[in-house]
Amino acid sequence: MGTQRSGTTLLTRILSAHPEVFIQNELDLPKVFEDSSSTEAVIKGIEKQVYIENGSELANLVKAAPIWGLKDPQLTEYIDVLRNFLPASKFIIIVRDGRGVTNSYMENKWGLGTNAYYGAQRWKREVEQQLEFMSEMPENFLFIRYEDIVTNFKPTLEQVCQFLECSLAPEMLEYDKQASYYNVQRENVHTFKKPDKTLSEKWKFKLSQFEIDVVENVAGDLLEKLGYKKIGQPVKLSKLQLFYFKWHQKIIGEIQIQYRWRQAMWRARKQQKERKERWDRQ
Repeated sequence: MGTQRSGTTLLTRILSAHPEVFIQNELDLPKVFEDSSSTEAVIKGIEKQVYIENGSELANLVKAAPIWGLKDPQLTEYIDVLRNFLPASKFIIIVRDGRGVTNSYMENKWGLGTNAYYGAQRWKREVEQQLEFMSEMPENFLFIRYEDIVTNFKPTLEQVCQFLECSLAPEMLEYDKQASYYNVQRENVHTFKKPDKTLSEKWKFKLSQFEIDVVENVAGDLLEKLGYKKIGQPVKLSKLQLFYFKWHQKIIGEIQIQYRWRQAMWRARKQQKERKERWDRQ
């Protein structure tokens, strides 16, 4: 679990390099959880969507791996259902500096946060939900920071493996050389490379000083709680500025969402239809 742009795909790439671990990288979650009457129903939904997404059954993808899981930033929206998987399942929550996440929201133009104010609000809201979920049964959760992966790579992976009760596999340290079952895209290109510290600090050069001030105004307390030092100045936003942020998010965000949605539908519709038909015939 983690917000969009927080390193969830990178961690999935690393974990999936382990011969005893399989992590599915994102699914159509509304369809996965459409029947959430039991954990068995959710797992059945995962199996069906894995087949539609990959053209292969989950059992074939997992093979001999005794550990399997699902990664999706939208899992935060289904915490009420995921509670039913405790204490039988384990959860890894990864967090990234909210300023870096906000900058990535704005750069990627997904409609998630079109400006510093609403990007920071989204990050703060989701991270607080994740932390509250973790507090219910801390022994079943591991909390790590994206920055620790890129600056303290091997010790952080050792911590993850200890949590999952498996040994650190050499393949994890060379994850960028391992084959991936999902394709390289603009949004995940860095997960096919070695960890790069400069990426975790890019926001310092991409965000304006005012944008940094705005993010820290919205989420400064949470940033400091998670070990991220504030570097901006206190700022008091006017009603006119708040009005601008609100309507910028509503209008530009909707345009971005619709554009991305149509792109994704155009690419996936035919492929998923064929796989769904094969699944139904089985």
